[in-house]
Amino acid sequence: MIHPKFLIFAMFALIFTIATGTLFAQSTDRDNPTPLNSSEVSGSFRDADQGSKEFFYSFTAGPGDLTITFDLKGRNRDDSGSVAYELLQGNASEESPLLCCEYAQMGGGTTGRSVASVKLSKRQRVILHLTNSLNGGGIFNARFSGTGLSVGGTSTGGGTGNGGNDRDNNDGNGRGGRDNRGGENVAVPASGTLHIRMKNGTTKDIDLSLIKSITIRQ
Repeated sequence: MIHPKFLIFAMFALIFTIATGTLFAQSTDRDNPTPLNSSEVSGSFRDADQGSKEFFYSFTAGPGDLTITFDLKGRNRDDSGSVAYELLQGNASEESPLLCCEYAQMGGGTTGRSVASVKLSKRQRVILHLTNSLNGGGIFNARFSGTGLSVGGTSTGGGTGNGGNDRDNNDGNGRGGRDNRGGENVAVPASGTLHIRMKNGTTKDIDLSLIKSITIRQ
């Protein structure tokens, strides 16, 4: 039998992993992008001539303004080049991108940053498409913000709109509505740190800016 304290620790470890946006893979498959459960994602690139050049991530966003801040840094001083990024429709088509032709460039020991915004007219699945053109390799960090951001309820299937995997707009039985039945919503500050101290003395800190909602259920 699994000890209750172990279950509690495992639960908070999972929450912390999701909140910090840890990823275990970078998908190179346009039709099977890596789903994001956080408003921030980091990853690394090899030399463009030695590894994959394209990477895909998916998340749900909208309606409203969505801003992406993209930072790029080389592993070594001699690393240089750029990474292009764009936001595609849920089917990953490049014919009508939501945001096109943005990039960050670095070299000579300097870092690169690019900030771009787009207004989404509806809640939809979005694909972040990255194209690597680095000599030597590098590390990137992409942060999403704005009224149109909604992570954690990403649909991993194709298409756009409110799919059955959308936990914020579907109760899993084909009926719309938020999943807060029998619970009490707790107001969440826009910034700060949630510091949790367990009865066994362990603690856990969670960035409140990454939390969309908290519901207490009896």
